[in-house]
This record gives sequence, C-alpha cells and structure tokens, in this order.
Amino acid sequence: MSDFGGSGPNFPKVVYSDVIKCPQCGELSLNVVARLVDIKYFGKVIIESGRCSSCGFVYGDVYVAEYGEPKKIEVKVTRESGDYLVIKSSTATVVIPELGVEISPGPAAQGYITTARGILENVAEVLSAMCREGGEGCHRRLEEVNRALRGEADFTLIIEDPLGKSAVYRML
Repeated sequence: MSDFGGSGPNFPKVVYSDVIKCPQCGELSLNVVARLVDIKYFGKVIIESGRCSSCGFVYGDVYVAEYGEPKKIEVKVTRESGDYLVIKSSTATVVIPELGVEISPGPAAQGYITTARGILENVAEVLSAMCREGGEGCHRRLEEVNRALRGEADFTLIIEDPLGKSAVYRML
C-alpha cells in the first residue's frame, strides 16, 4: 500500500519541488511538485502539480520528459477507428477542422491526458455555455459536435506541438 508519500521501484520520483509566487493571488504560496513517471507504452513523463496554500489555485501539467522537434499529429477519428488516447502538452494547439474547432494554448495553459472523445465533450460543454449566452451560430455547431460524439460524423484531430511533447495513441 503506497500513496504519493510512498516509495519503491515503480513509484514516481520527485524531480522538483518548490514554493513559488501564485499567478492567481500573487503570494509566495504555490507549492509545486514535479514527478518523473515511467508509463508503459508512453515512456518517461513528467507530471507537475501545484496548489496555492493561500487562495487554493490549482496547477497541473503533464508532458513527455524527453521531447524534441516540433510535431504535428493528425488522425482521422471514425466509428471504425474507435477512440484515441491524447497526451496534450501545455504548448500544443488542438484543431478539428470539420467542426471549426481550434484550441490554442494561453499563458496559463495546462497539459492533460484525455481521449479524442474527451476533447469533443469539452468543446460541447463550452458551446453549450455559449448557446445559453446567445452566441451566434452555436446551436448548429453544437449539433455538429454532438453528431461526432454519437459516432455519426467522422472528424480529423490535429495536435500541433512546437516542443514535440504531445502524443496520440489509438486505443485498442
């Protein structure tokens, strides 16, 4: 039995730990820890997390420990292909051209691990909020995203990462 305070040969190794200035409240109270994890099929990954003890701000990022050249990953998601596991670093842009979706990283962008379907679910959530606020054309776009979520429409998932830290894997 182990938790994040544990140790052992397969336990994530802490490679960095510090208290830094919180971008939310400005206090020197953001406790940041980075752990090196060797994940089967992915290789070495850094999982970085932080929490501000003053305001509760939460920070997280995940990225491949050994990155290289810029990369562009493009996969066609169909009912037949199934879903894809997506490791999206904080530097990556996500594009789904058929749906008019582009998710660009901002200064506080975070990396995450999800699926192609998970990205669509997040897009649907944002579009739903826009529709409630009367966003122009959002109902049509939301229906297109929902069709893709139901497997009724194919789409292309493009991940563009200038630091080459992102990855996409077909789920079997």
